[in-house]
Amino acid sequence: MKLSGLYKGKTIAEAMEIYAPRSENNTDAYLQFIKQKSGVDLSKKLADLTPAEYEAFMGAIREYESSAGRGHEKGKGTVIKHSGNDGQAAPAPDLSTLRPEPRPRMGDQEGPAAVDGEPKPGDQPAEPEPPQEQKKSEAPADPRTHSLVEMASAPIDNPGRSALLKPVEKLTQAEMMDMINHAQGDYRGHRAGDPLKYHTYEKVQDWHVAMYGDGPQQHDGGKPVEPKPIRPIPEQPSPHTTPDGGDLWLATARIGQQVAEAAGTDGYSNAVKGLQRGLNILNQANPLPARSPAYGPYTKLGPVTEDGQYGPQTDFALKYATARQGPAKVQDGLALGRFNTFARNAQTSGNADGLEAATHGAFGPLFRSGVDTGSPKVEGGVLQETLNVLGPRHHDDWEALKVDNWVGPKTTAAFGRVLQNEDADRLTTAFGRGLGLL
Repeated sequence: MKLSGLYKGKTIAEAMEIYAPRSENNTDAYLQFIKQKSGVDLSKKLADLTPAEYEAFMGAIREYESSAGRGHEKGKGTVIKHSGNDGQAAPAPDLSTLRPEPRPRMGDQEGPAAVDGEPKPGDQPAEPEPPQEQKKSEAPADPRTHSLVEMASAPIDNPGRSALLKPVEKLTQAEMMDMINHAQGDYRGHRAGDPLKYHTYEKVQDWHVAMYGDGPQQHDGGKPVEPKPIRPIPEQPSPHTTPDGGDLWLATARIGQQVAEAAGTDGYSNAVKGLQRGLNILNQANPLPARSPAYGPYTKLGPVTEDGQYGPQTDFALKYATARQGPAKVQDGLALGRFNTFARNAQTSGNADGLEAATHGAFGPLFRSGVDTGSPKVEGGVLQETLNVLGPRHHDDWEALKVDNWVGPKTTAAFGRVLQNEDADRLTTAFGRGLGLL
């Protein structure tokens, strides 16, 4: 949306009048929701938004339309129609141009729109699929899913490693000592060079900076003076929380359940790989922050092993990411990881069949309730825009896809064609940026 010609020079308020016209939406309620959730000035031009403001703006759109899908009286944005011949493919807009599906209207006499420019079969509305039945019949069949949910729900039992999941300002002195003991005693033999060991020592350093400051050592008569705390040192352990104050273990339990549900459609190994890949994508996009100049930069943590097995390493990585970045961001990563796993498999096999189900299955939970499974969907349109940007880079004869939010045969064929030359990971990153997730 930010760079699309449709919204060039428009303020947020003006752009939303186009994106969610008053004839089919409660535009004022939509704008009020965006203002409250994102804190962005509605009179500011889209092109002038900072990356952080744009992400907050897009997040508010996603949350608004997700709540609308659960039956709230809010309304949704509608498909933005291009002028010109309907049978002619529209020019490829910016990757982040969102086009949510139109709200169905009673008595509409027109047949469904074309899938990638082709007629859609049948005029009767499609019956919603019963995803819950599929999950009940498939997910419990693999005992590993039950173990996954249990592990994701459980607190970390190692006190030193558990302390790593809290901000240093909330750590007691005893918890700081737990981290020292953990770094000294739990990384021996082949684990002596584990980056997490060095990161644990760095967290101990951060605790001392937070409690005593990072000024130079003071001396009195040539003898060092014992430093005094610059803030009260917590005396009692605090609960583990997410950045927004929620219960960390409940948050990771919910994400673990989402991975188990994904296993019912993707298969256990692919679902866990999706989580592992998603955590790696998040960590690459959101590196650790800068440290006090008194110390060097943080040791770069190694990637999560993408082996499709949910063990202690993946479990800690899930809880660490949720504690640092929040559950919503981890859910974004899970969606990107699931899609990326499908894209990698499609690139290896040369077969992109199932793209529509994989795309909506991965990103649908971020945008709407689970019962709304039919096309068109916003992620379908952003995928088409992504392919229209990447395709011409390698194919001089590229024919632009019509951005109609339907992932049909033409979009699937174009997806496979792009993967012949474009790395699946770069495609996923471009798609994630278009959706405002990265």
